Amino acid sequence: MRGLCSLALLVACDIPQPAVICHNGNCVEPTDAQADDTIEALRASLALEYKGRPAFDGIELDSFWRAEDSTCLYAHDLDAARATPALEPAMELAAHFAEPGDITYSGGPFEISLELKTHVAVSHTARHTPEQRTQHAMCAWEMYAVIADGAVANNRDVVVVFSSFEGALLREIMATAPFSRPIPHQYAGILGVPAPLDPQSQELSTYEGVPLSAFEIHDQWIHDAQWEALLSMDVEIVFWMFSATAETFEAIQQYEPDKLVTSEARLMRRWLDR
Repeated sequence: MRGLCSLALLVACDIPQPAVICHNGNCVEPTDAQADDTIEALRASLALEYKGRPAFDGIELDSFWRAEDSTCLYAHDLDAARATPALEPAMELAAHFAEPGDITYSGGPFEISLELKTHVAVSHTARHTPEQRTQHAMCAWEMYAVIADGAVANNRDVVVVFSSFEGALLREIMATAPFSRPIPHQYAGILGVPAPLDPQSQELSTYEGVPLSAFEIHDQWIHDAQWEALLSMDVEIVFWMFSATAETFEAIQQYEPDKLVTSEARLMRRWLDR
């Protein structure tokens, strides 16, 4: 049960064992956010090991719809020049599934958190039109198809989790779903730094109609009312972070999330296994 560990009694609590997901396709050490959502970092991350096993249990891929030229990219934003087509990381994963050996640390399913970014230009307030939402959703399904083909061809246990800060994008994923879906797929909402500090986070009610299996929240921005609402939704709780701090580890022990989305997969493994 979550929440049994108080901060005053951390030393007496067992260390949770959440699944570890590689944030932004980049768990290369030392961390370099400038390399996030690049094919080079993705390849290097997929090769990472910890104690002779894969260092993590899944990976996050970002999909970005660039409105100015109607292009679907593998990108977190447009703050830097980005030109990698969204299908390229999907093809990298399909090739990875063909390699011998295990693909997760735990031995369970390999999770791909396929995030649909909410903005369509440099400004984070530039949002999709209805047509752009449809185009972005169809791009995400194309990524899914490439991943699924690789998983099926190599008998890999893989699940794709479509995630977004915006419920409307997930509803569009549902509306554009193809008839053939050979591997499992799920849906996850995301909360980060609250507005007005970050315009991405929205109210939980905006996900109405989406059968969420998980909700991602920032480990340093947890509000009591929000936490209680998430618990009442009966979803997996996923912590995401940029860099782990002492407060991060305290939050993991206090709240006992089901999964961690981190750029420091091997650091997190060392802490979890200590």
